[in-house]
Amino acid sequence: MPFPARIDPETLGADALAIVEELGWDAWSLREIAKGLGVSPNALYRHVSDRDSLLVSVGVAAVHELRAALNKSRAKGRDRILDLARRYVRFAIRRPHAFAAFVHAKPEPDDPRAQAWFLLWTEVLEEIRALLPESSAAAAFAFWSLIHGRAELARGPARSAEPTAGLDVAVDALLRGFESLGEVPSPLPDYVPR
Repeated sequence: MPFPARIDPETLGADALAIVEELGWDAWSLREIAKGLGVSPNALYRHVSDRDSLLVSVGVAAVHELRAALNKSRAKGRDRILDLARRYVRFAIRRPHAFAAFVHAKPEPDDPRAQAWFLLWTEVLEEIRALLPESSAAAAFAFWSLIHGRAELARGPARSAEPTAGLDVAVDALLRGFESLGEVPSPLPDYVPR
């Protein structure tokens, strides 16, 4: 009679993310995750091939949590874009290990798990498209770069400042700039939804 599985492939990423958040970003390993799950490292290797594969699963869980945080916004139009920016930066500050997993996981474009990142991107793109239909991909790319850069600064050199200080002004300027430009070609690679 086989032993019941102690690792649920459907919840492995979220379960591992909880352990990563307990241990800290720099302290986790496959061995530590296995220990936290109550299994041997060999049992974990039945579900992931290596640390990078586990990292992608953890990253998927982080993407789901980031999407949930962003989707709590009830604002509309331009206010929604500003609120999404604030929520993104605050997620990076409040959930530093989840944010690190989101950033450091690097699924290949053809990995089915990459769909979590594409879905997040598509949701942001659609919000921008509602305001800037002529330049949505370029504006969404610039918006994403801006909020991600602000999140990284808030987690590092600017961590003593209020995390969203100046963010509304910067996002508003970005949106107004793209409004004045009209049509702008997409800077995105072909495999990223436009």
